[in-house]
Amino acid sequence: MDKWNAEAASDLYKDLEGDLPIRLLLLHPGQRNEALRTELVPTTLDEAQGCYDATSYTWGAPVNPEKIDCGGSQLWVQRNAFNMMVDLRRTDRPRKVWIDAICINQCSLDERAAQVAIMHHIYRRAGATWIWLGPPDEHSSVAMAYAGKLEAKKYVDEFSYCGYASITSRFVEKSYFFDTLFNRGGIDEARLKETVVGIVDFLNRPWFSRVWIQQEASLSRDVHVVCGTDVVDWDNLFALAWLLCPPYTETWPDYVHHRLSRTINNIQAVRIIQRVRHHYFQDKYGPTDLALSFENLVEYVSRYEATDARDRVYAMGNIIQDGNQWFDVDYRVPWQILYTDVARRFLEVDALRFLQNAGRVRQEPDTALPSWAPDYRYKEESEFVLSRTDLWKAGGKSQAAFIPPSNPNAGGKVKALPKGRKRQFVMSDELRDYRGAQKSLLQSFASFRCLMSDEIVYVGGYVDTGKGELDTNIRAIFETVKKDMEFVGSLDMADYINGDSMLDAYKLTLIVGCDAQQEIVRADYVREHWDEWFKWYEQGCPGYWDVTSKQPKLNAALESSSATKNFVFAVTKHGYFCLVPRMAQIGDQIAIFHPYEVAVILRPSLPTTAPAPAPAPAPPTQGKKKQTATAEVYYELVGDAYVHGMMENEARCISDEFNCKFESTKAQWEKILRLSDGGKGEGWKTLDLDGGYERILGTLGPRTLKVV
Repeated sequence: MDKWNAEAASDLYKDLEGDLPIRLLLLHPGQRNEALRTELVPTTLDEAQGCYDATSYTWGAPVNPEKIDCGGSQLWVQRNAFNMMVDLRRTDRPRKVWIDAICINQCSLDERAAQVAIMHHIYRRAGATWIWLGPPDEHSSVAMAYAGKLEAKKYVDEFSYCGYASITSRFVEKSYFFDTLFNRGGIDEARLKETVVGIVDFLNRPWFSRVWIQQEASLSRDVHVVCGTDVVDWDNLFALAWLLCPPYTETWPDYVHHRLSRTINNIQAVRIIQRVRHHYFQDKYGPTDLALSFENLVEYVSRYEATDARDRVYAMGNIIQDGNQWFDVDYRVPWQILYTDVARRFLEVDALRFLQNAGRVRQEPDTALPSWAPDYRYKEESEFVLSRTDLWKAGGKSQAAFIPPSNPNAGGKVKALPKGRKRQFVMSDELRDYRGAQKSLLQSFASFRCLMSDEIVYVGGYVDTGKGELDTNIRAIFETVKKDMEFVGSLDMADYINGDSMLDAYKLTLIVGCDAQQEIVRADYVREHWDEWFKWYEQGCPGYWDVTSKQPKLNAALESSSATKNFVFAVTKHGYFCLVPRMAQIGDQIAIFHPYEVAVILRPSLPTTAPAPAPAPAPPTQGKKKQTATAEVYYELVGDAYVHGMMENEARCISDEFNCKFESTKAQWEKILRLSDGGKGEGWKTLDLDGGYERILGTLGPRTLKVV
């Protein structure tokens, strides 16, 4: 697309001048059947403030462009931009609009970077933003009509009351379109299916999955949504999405369930936009102490689409006021280097939540990214993100990062790999041709503070539910669970480390210790609900797709955890029960990093130019002298994991109480055992923990692990 107007660019796009300079597109009046006449008008934001409309739309595929008159020159534009201009053009007077694809010289990387860097100002200072959702169809008219009738303020206020969906006890009581008691505004059963299909299809329009909408719809006070001749305000569109948002584990009628995953991502995008709007427009939505950080905003960005992979970072960074301190907008920097550099800056302030988007489970084979760097590129399903509760703090609770290090080159948590450890990977032409100093980040390792690690000795099976019929998958899941239970029953341990019975610990591991509302539960929960679920699965899950059918309570928790599908049961050498990514294997390590809320899976990384070192010695089961390492051990990050009995800061508390040392000396180990006193020592009472934790003492102790 940047080549379409290369010959005319010098005539159409003169260098911008002044403070915060922009171009506006003047749409001359005309009828729908008349040719578009436009004109580019250079100005500054100070001069234009409030006198133009910003636009938000989907660029679409760069094929079949349309030609328009622009100040006497011919300008090629995308078909979507053309159709939007036709819809927005007035019949009786001119209109000034800002359209990114036209008002920015797409042939100039420097101008693109400069304009993207001030785009938040462009939307903030617009008189209004108009969201163009595309040409109308039979589904859009149904959805827009229903949205226009909604009591929008009621649902906007409900969202705020739910803490933007973070207060679980309130969120599970939210208004929900599929609740049998919900008043659907006169829609009878005969029209229900038609309405639901129409709304779901509408919410799956390409606009909802674009990353730039997070900025475009958030920063203008007045936002209007256009689809054909139908127009509604933003709050009505939000209300429509909010009503379709399930209050806990996602269950929809079978005739739209295949669209559930993508639609949930789009609903999440709308929810995030509304959070940001509430932060900026408290005079409209009410006071709030909601804080915005780049770390939180970029956390879910892999769910969205972007024409350029770098835009997933640039779009989110511009929403916050300190975005320019995290990175400089530069389209010459390859996306792999940008993502790695952002991760490095998070590391320097101990903000580790980016790890949920990192790891080999989230990356492509032969990627140039280090395993510790996030891959923010679009994935329709965030299938390898571990279901988590805000109450978890396996490695402590990390604080949201608002300001990165004042010196972006300060700190020492990321260092260059030694020569024998250099990674081999395929480089794109762009990456090969880049000569910036930041390129060295791709051949670096990151140091993490580790509180616990242990080797995996058993990995259960998983079922690829993307293949096979429902009945086949249900039987396979049931057999997988039975096999895991047989293995647990064969272990020579009376109880789990925290005092749970072995089978109760296994069942809690499958649901990551949480119910469907993401509240932490204990053994009495699975004892009460397991048998009902087990029998239901044994019978083939009757009524699985029927939203009016009452399913076993435990099933919603299992669906949420994705156990036996994307995550599998695993056991370590010292008896930890874990839920790990399905690509985990025997010999991998389970570890807890400080401060990261969940556990991680690590895989020993072999040197590229030297023989592999002998495996590191296992943590001691009895005292021994500290051994001198013969070679440094490096690891690859695989992905997130759950460790039963270790998700509430137990690793750090036990380590501090008993002064645990990694690879302790014989004297140190004997002192630890004396304090533990066979699990009966005062330290266990102080911690209010079962003495069964004594058997994992050898896995604890702070150390630094190097991840490539």
